[in-house]
Amino acid sequence: MLTAALSYSSVAFSGAVSIWMLNLLGGAVRGTGNMALPSAVIASSVLAHVLISPLLIFGWGPVPALGPAGAGWGLTIPFGVGSLVLIAYLRSSRSLITLRLTGVPLQWALFAEILKVGAPGLINVVITNMSVVLLTGVAGRLGKEVAIGYAMGARLEYILLPLGFGFGTAIVAMVGTNWGAKQYRRARAIAWTGAVTVAATCAAVGLLAAFFPEVWLGLFSSDEEVIRVGTRYLQIVGPVYGLYGFGLALHSAMQGFGNVMLIVMANGVRLLASTGGALLAIYWLDLGASGFFVAVAIGFFGFAAMAGSIMLGVREPAAAPL
Repeated sequence: MLTAALSYSSVAFSGAVSIWMLNLLGGAVRGTGNMALPSAVIASSVLAHVLISPLLIFGWGPVPALGPAGAGWGLTIPFGVGSLVLIAYLRSSRSLITLRLTGVPLQWALFAEILKVGAPGLINVVITNMSVVLLTGVAGRLGKEVAIGYAMGARLEYILLPLGFGFGTAIVAMVGTNWGAKQYRRARAIAWTGAVTVAATCAAVGLLAAFFPEVWLGLFSSDEEVIRVGTRYLQIVGPVYGLYGFGLALHSAMQGFGNVMLIVMANGVRLLASTGGALLAIYWLDLGASGFFVAVAIGFFGFAAMAGSIMLGVREPAAAPL
């Protein structure tokens, strides 16, 4: 198993720059207002990844079987080609901005502006993943079935993240463009509209999971106890997924405003509240798995409330003195 993992990861991690470049270049193209091209290129790269990976893993005709390493090549090659497509577009006359590969001096002020949004965004991703890791550890205190049932239910939250990112890319570009153009009222309206849209979408997913939990949980296990625990999780937490989507959308909006740190801190508070509340529910209140799941739901509620208050606190930049 270790040999197979290393065979894959040595190729995938060595070529990970192709994935970063495709997303960075896609962000640049979206910033010009062209949302269709980067979406099409990324979707095509993912589709190509799915199609060519079996060929490279198992081989066919003159193509040798590369085993797990083939999966790594199947990932990096399409994303590398996609990066070249976007570079060609940004170098062409069709793009509103022209990508220059030489003669561009480094401007540390621009690096600071990028990192002001990018670094907190990185921290936010770490917090989001750590919350699932820590809560899975807490769930393990209640037994194997609870840990597995929670993990299967929480996997649905990773479906919400792409939904939030998909809407979020539009929210960031539209809010940032209007805020930079001093269309402050319109920027705020876009932020709230996007938040309500993402909240409604995530709420729909959560409610479907709450009413029909076997459809999701049955993909992973047929164990009756695991299904029972996972069902309980989805019935308690699923209905508040809309609040999680609300917070995700406002995180994207705050990126457009250029001020992300407060909402990243709010996500950190959610992590602490959910984990601390879960431990409290288990060890002090003796509420078992249901109390643990309620603590997770309360964390999502708190995150949405904090995100909304942060959004309400956004102020227009002070006018420069004449």
